[in-house]
Amino acid sequence: MTLSVLLATTNPAKAERLRALAAGVALTLVEPSSIATPPEVEEDAASHLGNAIHKAVAWSRAHRAVALASDGGLAIPALGDDWSSLVTRRGTGGDVSDDEHATRLLRRMRDLEGDGRAAHWTEAVALAREGALLGAWEASGLRGHIADAYVPPPNGAGGFWVSGLWVSGVSSKRHWELSEADLAAEDDPWLTLAPLVRDLLGRLAG
Repeated sequence: MTLSVLLATTNPAKAERLRALAAGVALTLVEPSSIATPPEVEEDAASHLGNAIHKAVAWSRAHRAVALASDGGLAIPALGDDWSSLVTRRGTGGDVSDDEHATRLLRRMRDLEGDGRAAHWTEAVALAREGALLGAWEASGLRGHIADAYVPPPNGAGGFWVSGLWVSGVSSKRHWELSEADLAAEDDPWLTLAPLVRDLLGRLAG
């Protein structure tokens, strides 16, 4: 019987990234849109790893399934206590457009220049089955800086608005412009996590 894995997110951009993590493994991905009532998860852990675990365990328990979840955020050290990667999306106002998220962050950073605009990304992924944690990992990378203006990808950011603000310190490209090779050179956390996740999924799939 083919292993079914629930993508534990309501964010379209995040769902796409979770699909990519499972690429090449013989399993069936259950789309979040097929879930009538996603569980409410308190993202109150002290780390992205803790939040990813909360999500995977909650979704897998609620739907008696294997669930793949993630939690990540943008770190901007110069903002100090005024910013936390743990609330990257909520830190700019919750349910607003991608453009508005970017505008609010740029406004907060308007007096920062040079190294004060340095930023990097941390991502964590967890896999759980019927409420029991199977594995969890965390990685950091994509060290660059926040641009002075927001330039989203041509087809829209789809919820991942940071991709139109973060600029590579190596190539001066925005995140959405980076090729697979570029991302590997920038230590993209998703690429670091992918083989770890696929290894466990492959063993589960038999």
